[in-house]
Amino acid sequence: MSIINILQQLGFSKNEVDIYLASLELGLSSAQDIAKKATIKRTTAYSVLDSLVQRGFIGKTKVQRKTRFLVEPPDKLLFMVSNLQSQLSKLLPELQALYNAKQTKPKITFYEGKGAIQNVYDDTLREKPKEILEWNTDKYFKYFPKEYNYIQKRMQLNIKARRMAPSNSIWHKKHKPLDRVELAETVIVPGERFSPEVEVNIYNNKVAFINYVEKMSVIIESPAIAKVMRQAYELSWIGAKSVEVKTP
Repeated sequence: MSIINILQQLGFSKNEVDIYLASLELGLSSAQDIAKKATIKRTTAYSVLDSLVQRGFIGKTKVQRKTRFLVEPPDKLLFMVSNLQSQLSKLLPELQALYNAKQTKPKITFYEGKGAIQNVYDDTLREKPKEILEWNTDKYFKYFPKEYNYIQKRMQLNIKARRMAPSNSIWHKKHKPLDRVELAETVIVPGERFSPEVEVNIYNNKVAFINYVEKMSVIIESPAIAKVMRQAYELSWIGAKSVEVKTP
């Protein structure tokens, strides 16, 4: 991610980004010199500089009775983010209480497009359940680059998984033998009976449907729906055990 993108995520406007970077390069300078370096009108530069001064990113001083500006050390950005994170952590219980106050109906979140699939996996990591119940498909391996390595991320958070997958799949040939390492228990069933193109994950109070064919996903947050889906999974797990295909 570029410096410009990072600054914009910190709330900098385009003009603020240009002024800030120009100030970094120039050091102690006049508004006119900073405006010229940033290729911004001087009148605009004054208002942008004032905004950055008020927010603590740039300091203002007098040199021979003339106003000069000096950017704060870049590591102050990290300090300000850390300070904001600390304050947010203190407010989180209050915000969470407000968020939960109206949770009387199932919450349904729909994703589509490039990030639709990863959004679900990222959510399972944020939720940190003790266990995820999975109906698996090989589409997972075709979709994700190796560097994402969701299974490794799950293991690092000590999240266990129960997995149900078809015979002769990658889950069968490669990952079933790694169950102990991957904090998982995998049941392999005949491919002619079970060969999904949609993955289902059940975790905490959520059920996620990951549709690789149409590149979309849905997360349903509901204790009642999660409970009945968990019961359905347990029944299917018992049935899967009765027709289980052993690892080659």
